[in-house]
Amino acid sequence: MNGPEVLRFAANLYRVPVEGGYFLVDAGLPWEARRLLSLLQEPPKLLFLTHHHLDHAGGARALWERFRVPILAHPQEWAYLTKRKPRPPLPLPLLGKALANWGPAIPEEALAPAEEGMEVFGFRVVHLPGHTLGQVGLFREGLLLAGDALRGRGLPPRFINEDHALARRTVRKILELGAERVYLGHGGPLSGEEVAAIARRLGV
Repeated sequence: MNGPEVLRFAANLYRVPVEGGYFLVDAGLPWEARRLLSLLQEPPKLLFLTHHHLDHAGGARALWERFRVPILAHPQEWAYLTKRKPRPPLPLPLLGKALANWGPAIPEEALAPAEEGMEVFGFRVVHLPGHTLGQVGLFREGLLLAGDALRGRGLPPRFINEDHALARRTVRKILELGAERVYLGHGGPLSGEEVAAIARRLGV
């Protein structure tokens, strides 16, 4: 299948064509929301959040307020998205906690679950924990939208992974999916061969 359209914000966002329109994967930083909305002439069918981090979920509230589209996310991320629980602080002196939790909460009524094995417009939801415990991706016909399960040519830095050992095991899971093209939140895309090389280097 053809790859999604990449929208280059602080993180890569993806506009995925489906019958009758498109859906959106991730929503950028809160202060990028106006620019994002200006690119979306038609409302998306839904917003799929790979994980709760601000550069991926920060624009979700603005998108919901404009279009009232359902926001799919793994239930383990909901407490952060709704601000019932503060996000872990960023590794920055003094400002780390405030910056991690910048931006508006998503109302719980806007959220719908995205869990392992569910189908979203022909894609299968795949749980990709480690960077966050509830990170999810979408897989179809060799194509994987993987959020921050990988970054560049390896893993995200240890200090921003909630469970680094689990993040390493997730690389093996991606390899075993048989993904031929892996679209990332930062960098990429990667071929299946490049994922295999990362797995070998990590020893997983």
